[in-house]
Amino acid sequence: MGIAFLNKIKLKKQIRIFSILYLFFELSCIVAIGQARPYGLVYSDNIKGGTAIFGNTLLQVINKDTVNTIKMNDNSVNGNSIYGNDNENMKNIDIDGNSGYGSATVNSSSADLILPAGNNVIKLARLYWGGRIRNADFDLTADSNQIIKIRKDTAGAYSNVMAQGIDRITIVSGYSQYQAYADITDLVKSNGAGTYEVGNAPLSTGAIDNGGNNGGWCITVVYENDSSSYNSIRIYDGFQQVYNNGNPLASTVTLSGLNVPSGVLEAGDAKMGVLAWEGDANLNGDYLKINSNLFSNATNQPDNVWNGTITDNGINVTSKNPNYTNQMGLDIDQFDVGNGYGISANASSVTLEFGTTSDKYFPGLFTFTIKMKDPTISLDNTVSDANNNHLADVNEVLTYTLTGGNNGPGNANSVVITDTLPSTVTYVLNSLQVISAPGVTPGIQTDVAGDDAAEYISNGLYKTIQFRIGTGATSTSGGTLAPNDTYEVQFKVTVNNPGVGKHVPSILNIARIKAQSDANVSFVDDGTAIISPNNGPDNGPLPVTMVSFTTSLLPGQKVKLDWSTSMEINCNKYIIERSFDGNIFNEIGNVAGGGTTSLFHSYSFMDDVSSVLNSIIYYRIEEVDFDGKSSYSKVLSVSIKNESRQIIISPNPFSSYLNINMEWNKNEIIVARLINTQGSEVISKKIQMSKGLNYISIDELSKLPSGNYFIQFVSGAETFTQKIIKQ
Repeated sequence: MGIAFLNKIKLKKQIRIFSILYLFFELSCIVAIGQARPYGLVYSDNIKGGTAIFGNTLLQVINKDTVNTIKMNDNSVNGNSIYGNDNENMKNIDIDGNSGYGSATVNSSSADLILPAGNNVIKLARLYWGGRIRNADFDLTADSNQIIKIRKDTAGAYSNVMAQGIDRITIVSGYSQYQAYADITDLVKSNGAGTYEVGNAPLSTGAIDNGGNNGGWCITVVYENDSSSYNSIRIYDGFQQVYNNGNPLASTVTLSGLNVPSGVLEAGDAKMGVLAWEGDANLNGDYLKINSNLFSNATNQPDNVWNGTITDNGINVTSKNPNYTNQMGLDIDQFDVGNGYGISANASSVTLEFGTTSDKYFPGLFTFTIKMKDPTISLDNTVSDANNNHLADVNEVLTYTLTGGNNGPGNANSVVITDTLPSTVTYVLNSLQVISAPGVTPGIQTDVAGDDAAEYISNGLYKTIQFRIGTGATSTSGGTLAPNDTYEVQFKVTVNNPGVGKHVPSILNIARIKAQSDANVSFVDDGTAIISPNNGPDNGPLPVTMVSFTTSLLPGQKVKLDWSTSMEINCNKYIIERSFDGNIFNEIGNVAGGGTTSLFHSYSFMDDVSSVLNSIIYYRIEEVDFDGKSSYSKVLSVSIKNESRQIIISPNPFSSYLNINMEWNKNEIIVARLINTQGSEVISKKIQMSKGLNYISIDELSKLPSGNYFIQFVSGAETFTQKIIKQ
């Protein structure tokens, strides 16, 4: 059974019940005029997807038994017209005819649901229909008058849809304006995009004053699409009459539950959709204000926003049948509201003001699609040694400095920095220090958990450093890095003695920052620091005084290396070496040295990495003397943001197997290698790759010792490396 129409007593009771329910769900609606149903949320989510809203009129002007197409299309330029439906002979549109399945409808029209390319998952679809009726002609409490017919395409049988609710307001004695609604999510899920035909709505016809006869239908759809941006989706509906009775009138509605993301909105970052009934193209004086800002566009004038148009950003929608520009009392409009309408970052509500001086209309539906802003978090990991020779000696203290920030337009929330120490070092107790970070008082942090912003965790083989930073950070959870926020933290370790007859290995340390966007999407960035061992004269300190050595990623996927010296002795050249794993380095170029000099010299080298598919690249400089002797600088890493390479490794941490989904750019045989933090290969496997998406399984890993590893995919032209953890 559909919901029967309510009399005045029941209507008052309904309003009280709805008010209690909306208060319970923390949704508020502040109005300055009586309503048939308060506006409230019917859908709320943050998804990769968006909304669609479409529909059509069911009535048209008939003069001398012919459709008056001039009157139905006179407002094609700016939305205004000299024609309206008041006292016009409004008759049913019936595009399906009177035979076959069309015999079941007295009116029908169609419109297209247009969705983006790719896989679309329908999350919500709601059908609205309504118009003006003569009460004596249509008893809305009868089941037969609560049913609408709908079908996909324009042939085949219709489905009957029963109203889940009917809103009704008396216009004048004996006449009402109504809006019915029903959930059709399953129907749209089954049929997808394309043409939908809707009909057999109860509507009065003929010529009448006090607004004239009108009627139509509208469908709003929420869809999820992995190729879309994350958006905050909010759908509100209700039913209110805005009517002046000869006097200026304004009605204000505050819609709560909005979720505007952080960051500055561009015009197209926020889109609003509206369904309104009985707006007239020939009557000026109605307006819409959004947060006190008067709305208008090319086809919705500031003094006649409700004008019977179906538009998208001021352009008439044409994917409907019949395709009139004047719906004679039905508005379905979408428009950008990111700029100029007071929708500010982190807002949780929007205030709409409806006004009129001569027209009457009935807003029924509002949709909001607001683009969620992503953060861009970064972490750079650098290491300095106590001797300042850029080499690691046994028992030497190393200081790790982790720096970075949020360079994106959106907030980075729940920010946590984690560093699982390599087995080649031992943490120096009470060396955790926050140099600077939003939400955290700078200074030394204790090693114990639960009392400040950091801790040292010793759990068997795992030795972990953890910092929680950002505004609102606590002793148990990370806070928020707003756009352009930065941080710097430090800790110290000592180099372990490898034992009698063994050399200190290269020490590779990887730190990670994790955060959540406003859409609750995870973001991470890793920072790697490598320091070579001091195991003899061949890799002792450079015979130059190097003042600085830095790397930077430039636009166009180019890495610039800069270094400077204050003194050089017998320096022939500098060889620039690059590595994809921090262990095996290859020469990529060289720069002439300064010989013997005590003057300041600056050097630079540019490396084009546009064809490199690794996420991290390592660099070092080999200084070569004229007598052939050489020494090495410290190792620096650069994070490469390469969107073309897609790789998903799971589970990570792993116990006995790895499943890998990976994009590859050609058909070839590659080698998958598992490498421990000492640089030793523990597993090697040849894999036939195909161009496109590949599915790889590596098992029999249960016997590997727990700890950090790197998995490499090596071809003849490139190497791709990612960190994994054996638990």
